[in-house]
Amino acid sequence: MRVVALGDSVAAGYAVEHHRSSIAGQLAVRLAERYGATVDWQACAMTGATAGVAMGLVSAEALGEADVVFVSIGVNDLKNLHGTTRFRRELGTLLDAILAAAPRARVCLLGIPPLDHFPAFPRPLSDALGWRGRVFDAIGVAAVQARERAFRIQTAEPLGPEMFAGDGFHPSPALHAAFADAVMADLSLPEEPGARKSAGLGGHLGGGGGGGFG
Repeated sequence: MRVVALGDSVAAGYAVEHHRSSIAGQLAVRLAERYGATVDWQACAMTGATAGVAMGLVSAEALGEADVVFVSIGVNDLKNLHGTTRFRRELGTLLDAILAAAPRARVCLLGIPPLDHFPAFPRPLSDALGWRGRVFDAIGVAAVQARERAFRIQTAEPLGPEMFAGDGFHPSPALHAAFADAVMADLSLPEEPGARKSAGLGGHLGGGGGGGFG
């Protein structure tokens, strides 16, 4: 089996010590446990990626054999003051490209986090970012509802201090774990008759580096 995390620095696993603790690695562990298969994972991500920039991360080589694609995008679009019309268009184009490149995968879009809960942002900036985040998140909800094989998650866990890295901005391993648990709760894949019955994990990291929570 294969899982790919694509998009911004959440997908890149920034601020975690090892990629096994990132969303890609934690999903691989959970998939291996559920399906009893060897799972290969890859992160295709870059610092500051917006929906438009992330189009450059989409390739049939990386996604063609994927069973699950986790997409984290949108925070940089709203921080960079992209308009809602632009974000709606670029997010839709990105999701369509991912679905085309990964013809058998379930594609999970991470909901925009509640930026007004981030320790790094003082008020009134946090209030403004939180409001804007909710507007952008609604665009993501509509985009996913319009596409087969796509679904959306947001962690149900409260975003306490333990959910953030030391700078109060990047997600901690605990928050990556919450994301992975939420994906697995909503994920349904057909059993793979030819899957290799081993609880091993692969690991293949590609794409760019990391940045902020976005």
